[in-house]
Amino acid sequence: MISLFLVLWIVVGSIQVGVPIGYFALMKRLTAKRDYHLALQPNTQPTVSIMIPTYNEASVIEQKLSNIAQGTYPMSRLELIVVDSASSDGTAGIAREFLKLNSLNGQVIEETRRTGKSAALNIGLGRATGELVCISDAECRWDKNALGNAVRYLSDPAVGSVSGVHYVPASGQTMAGNVEGSYRSVYRMLRVAESKFDSTPIGEGEIQLFRRRDLDPFDTNVGGDDTCAALCMIEKGLRAINADDVVFFDPAPPAWRARFRQKIRRGQHVLQAFLKHKRLLWGKGVFSRVIFPMEFFIYLINPLLFLPLLVLTGVVMATIPIFAYFVTAVIIVTMAIPRLRTTATTYVSNNLTMVAAIIQEARGNKQLVWT
Repeated sequence: MISLFLVLWIVVGSIQVGVPIGYFALMKRLTAKRDYHLALQPNTQPTVSIMIPTYNEASVIEQKLSNIAQGTYPMSRLELIVVDSASSDGTAGIAREFLKLNSLNGQVIEETRRTGKSAALNIGLGRATGELVCISDAECRWDKNALGNAVRYLSDPAVGSVSGVHYVPASGQTMAGNVEGSYRSVYRMLRVAESKFDSTPIGEGEIQLFRRRDLDPFDTNVGGDDTCAALCMIEKGLRAINADDVVFFDPAPPAWRARFRQKIRRGQHVLQAFLKHKRLLWGKGVFSRVIFPMEFFIYLINPLLFLPLLVLTGVVMATIPIFAYFVTAVIIVTMAIPRLRTTATTYVSNNLTMVAAIIQEARGNKQLVWT
């Protein structure tokens, strides 16, 4: 007689592993030759206000501003706004000196105390004069054509938010870096595929653009400013897309502890944004009927099935010897093949970080301010 625990293991495993894989594969297949179905206007160059919130970014802020200045978008059409949240390392002074020495149109605003990224963005938003507003983090770097490509997508009035795709700079020296690179390759594919169908619910705060007239103040009670803003645009009937030719580079933490801390915070912020905009689950169209429910499942429901799956695996291994031999053989083969090892490590670590993110959120620790 087939063990009840084995049946449960098959059911839970099919849902926990099979549903996301099936969704990824389906989206990849259906959008392989699909474009964004947008009416883009050539040679459009509206003014853009770029807001960069900072906290103790002295080691990177000059390179960040230089990276923007070296892009192909005309500097005469840009306004740079650095909002420094009471840094103690001289970030504001370095940014102000760079703007002055290079005769760039910009300003540095200093907060007297640190109140969170969304609050800093709202201060910048109050000073922004551009037709478009762009948010960006200090650590990331853009491809030279990223901004111009992003602006072009907003020439279609159907689009309300444009984000880019994240590439991790070569970091093969650590397993943590390799795992992040593996995760990002799947993440990029899914964000772009959802965008081609309709919209993706997740924004990328390393580069994200909006029309100034469409953008409301950022919610200071939600950590995921980028994802929350993208979902706000979708609620307004606009599309939120991640474009594959809007490329940015952001380093992955080289150590496991730092990676887990970052992933837990980011996962928690996505949860906050999803829960705030859960009304979209009852909307119409492919986003509300397919994309958002699947992403809601992947981020909130699926991680909660991971621990029961582990427990069931242990129980079935203890009661069915041949199953134990099979699982042991699979683990040995997986660990012996680098690509499989990286994939398995990515799967396990991402599930654990999302479980931790859910626990943090349930405990009320929102992590709206971090170091």
